[in-house]
Amino acid sequence: RYDEFMLYTIFFKPFELLIGVIFTWLEGFISSPGVSLMLLSLIVSTIVLPLTLIVERFQQKERDVQLAMKPKIDEFKSVYKGYERYLYINEVYRRHSYHPVYALRGLSGLLIQIPFFIGAYSFLSHYPGLDGVGFLFLADLGAPDHLLPFKVNLLPFVMTAANLLSGYVYGTNISRREHINIIVIALLFLVILYSSPSGLLVYWTGNNLYSLGKNLVLKYRGGRA
Repeated sequence: RYDEFMLYTIFFKPFELLIGVIFTWLEGFISSPGVSLMLLSLIVSTIVLPLTLIVERFQQKERDVQLAMKPKIDEFKSVYKGYERYLYINEVYRRHSYHPVYALRGLSGLLIQIPFFIGAYSFLSHYPGLDGVGFLFLADLGAPDHLLPFKVNLLPFVMTAANLLSGYVYGTNISRREHINIIVIALLFLVILYSSPSGLLVYWTGNNLYSLGKNLVLKYRGGRA
């Protein structure tokens, strides 16, 4: 328990505090918590944007190297087996100054999101200022939305749709494995956040819409970051 507490305090508590400070500051001059949530999402996404663009450059570099190596690797896999195949493929890696561990660079975008996700989840899921507060068609930002029949929540599916659409726009030139990763992560967020307070879903949907807008701009410009 103590180790878990220390881990959270060191790696995630600063992000929870940052989100709390920004949200409290916004509430100081905006009377609507719902609008404050949307602005919070915009501000946090903008703070993270430079890191996201740097990560996407690394990810594109990974794709370019993989694409350059693929013909030779496919050739060796079709001709050789066992240790001989291993040696030939390693030679391809050496020529391209590549190591298989570099493939983990594809997960770096997720690693950036996790601290902010946990920080927002910890703060907004327990923030009493959202309890009983309505916003637009939402009756209570401190509770699940229950907007569909049989008390089914709508916002988690809106959030997931925005996430998948953002991934689709971003995924014009990515591999099938990366497409699968995007879908799996989007569905994972759907499961984790399905029963969360609607205020948290407003915030996270805003993040996904921001990401969608960023990807549309990059696509319009004809390339990645």
